[in-house]
Amino acid sequence: MSKFVSLFNGMTGRITLRLLVIVAVSILITASLGYFKLSQVTEVNSFIRIDRAARAATALFTEKLNSEFSAINDPDGKPMALRLKSDTVDMSLSFRDVHDTLLKEIGHINQGAANLFRLNSETRAFDRFATTFRRPDGSMPPPMSIGSGHPAYADIINNQPHLGEVPVMGRLRLAYLTPIQTESGAVAGALAVDVGWVDDLVVARNELRTQIVVAAILILILVAAFGVLSMSRELKPLRQLAKYADDLAAEAPAVAVPFKSREDEIGALAQGLERVVTLQGKLAHLAYADELTGLGNRSRYLTDLKKSLLKNLSGKHKSTLLHLDLDNFKQINDAYGQETGDALLKTVATQIVDTAGETSQIARLASDQFTILVSDKSSAVQPVELAEKLLTALRQPFQLAAGEVRLTASIGIVLLQHDAEDADEAHRNAGLAMHKAKASGGDQFMFFSSEMNDVLQDQIRMDRMLQIAIEEREIEIHFQPQIIPSTGGLAGVEALARWTHPAEGPISPGKFIPIAEASGQIVGLGTLVLDLACEQAAKWRDQEFDFKHISVNVSTIQLWQPNFIDVLKAALERHNVPGRNIYIEITESVFVDHSESRIAMVLAAIRAIGVKLSLDDFGSGYSSLGYLNRLPFDQLKVDRSFISDIDTDQRKQQVLRGVLGLGRGLGFNVVVEGAETLEEVTLVEQLGCDSVQGFYYARPAPALLIPDMVRKIAQSKTRLNVRSA
Repeated sequence: MSKFVSLFNGMTGRITLRLLVIVAVSILITASLGYFKLSQVTEVNSFIRIDRAARAATALFTEKLNSEFSAINDPDGKPMALRLKSDTVDMSLSFRDVHDTLLKEIGHINQGAANLFRLNSETRAFDRFATTFRRPDGSMPPPMSIGSGHPAYADIINNQPHLGEVPVMGRLRLAYLTPIQTESGAVAGALAVDVGWVDDLVVARNELRTQIVVAAILILILVAAFGVLSMSRELKPLRQLAKYADDLAAEAPAVAVPFKSREDEIGALAQGLERVVTLQGKLAHLAYADELTGLGNRSRYLTDLKKSLLKNLSGKHKSTLLHLDLDNFKQINDAYGQETGDALLKTVATQIVDTAGETSQIARLASDQFTILVSDKSSAVQPVELAEKLLTALRQPFQLAAGEVRLTASIGIVLLQHDAEDADEAHRNAGLAMHKAKASGGDQFMFFSSEMNDVLQDQIRMDRMLQIAIEEREIEIHFQPQIIPSTGGLAGVEALARWTHPAEGPISPGKFIPIAEASGQIVGLGTLVLDLACEQAAKWRDQEFDFKHISVNVSTIQLWQPNFIDVLKAALERHNVPGRNIYIEITESVFVDHSESRIAMVLAAIRAIGVKLSLDDFGSGYSSLGYLNRLPFDQLKVDRSFISDIDTDQRKQQVLRGVLGLGRGLGFNVVVEGAETLEEVTLVEQLGCDSVQGFYYARPAPALLIPDMVRKIAQSKTRLNVRSA
């Protein structure tokens, strides 16, 4: 007995117990899946049978009693009701021999029972007047009614079919009850068919459950016996190695370590006792391994890249560098937290290794950026094929503790033999190709081309030119009127940055604004535009031109500058312009990555100096109704995507009607952007917008032209109203 107890106190017993637990859990999971699948199939088959039974019964009913009944089915053919063709309730819903014959035929076809019920107008119960049920002696069973406590009563009294389990003689039957309607559609009775006792339908499932229990017990007994014998035999060398370790600790005379030639865990342990890990090996690992993923780090990557370039110069190898960056990883990391982000990076690293192969040189540069260096000697997979496999692998959902996460990636590819002379150039070119893939929408790969380098150089040149333009105030602003469609009057103007370079000529905002945002110069550009807008407001006030207000776009980057409120106040004070003459337009992207309390604090500070707030491009981004309700906006600018072709798109009209109703309900002044045709302007006017901004009225123009432009628009609307009258 003591030997038995010691056996299970030792490693053999513990491993055997763990093995038993694993096997038991495996059996339980497998059996449960099979059992639940059988239950599901049984349930599905039962419902298929009852559905077919109901269809067959109503079809047979209308065929045999065609002069009395017609069937009402849903689009899928499911019986919804049997309707009397004339006022024959007393005859059609009273016992006749034809009913008995018909029910028996239905029961024979469906291998179940069939019943006919008639609604009792006094008790409001359904009284059975025909059935296939018989007593053992063949006589009719006692009367039976479906009352308010019956599971099917609520459905059939409301003229709806009922499918489910119903009580019969102390047991349950799976039944389908089809309402019988009068000629006018009122419920008058019901046809009930079933496919047998519910417990008979699950006999196979119950038998399987018993067999699973018996089989599981037998398997566990066999596993336990096999585990004890096998573990005891396999762990004998481990006990000898433990004794050897004790001898080394006691400084006993050392002999050769046994079992070194074995190629399993015992051999690994024996070799570990003999091998000493040197400090140089530890330092090498620390120097070249990424701590999180176990892949190579930046140092390892640059070393491998330089070696690969030398081999390429010798002509012995043709290597390819892939630079992979996860799309939108920052949002995932912010949403789920750093712990989940780290777990995701580990999983991605494993996926990359599994896809690229262990012969590829894989490294993690920083955060969510990885590199894969492959050569024609180390991999038979072509770069395109490898990139496609990587993208496909990363599109698969990742199951993490925090939930399911979906990813895509952008990959830049450089053929080292053609596109790089040194490691820095190879790395830069791979990054350019990767960023081009990301800028094109992500979830794709791109090869480096010389054109990409030309684009980069052009962007660098444009960035320098823009910096000079801001410092020299080469930027000017044009204005686009916002017109009240019902009167043609002016509601306000929007200031739009324009740049005419002394040598390059006009440069599109679509070209220089993204460069300004990428380089951080958007802050300086926005400050200049704000100052120019206030300067022009002061001039118009002196000229007594009632411009109402000037709307100025402020980027998210500029809004979150610590000194933005001071810059805004300084511009107003410098030109002696009241805050009410300026509207600050911000887009919905301001809501991303910032708490509502912080957003509210900044917006409240803007409102405190009298400046109004406008939510620009509403509907194109975040569109949180909660923010709209709680934050102090004065104006809502509806994105032009709602307006395009609205005169021919009924769905857009409905959406815009809802948006305008929402804006009015929250007390906003609503501006519709992008109206280009008379039809669009007419329609948005009918829907009740406050003002319209778009090419139909005017394109952006210099400040000098705005007063005359506004007068002409008003005069044109006046003439149109006179003609209409």
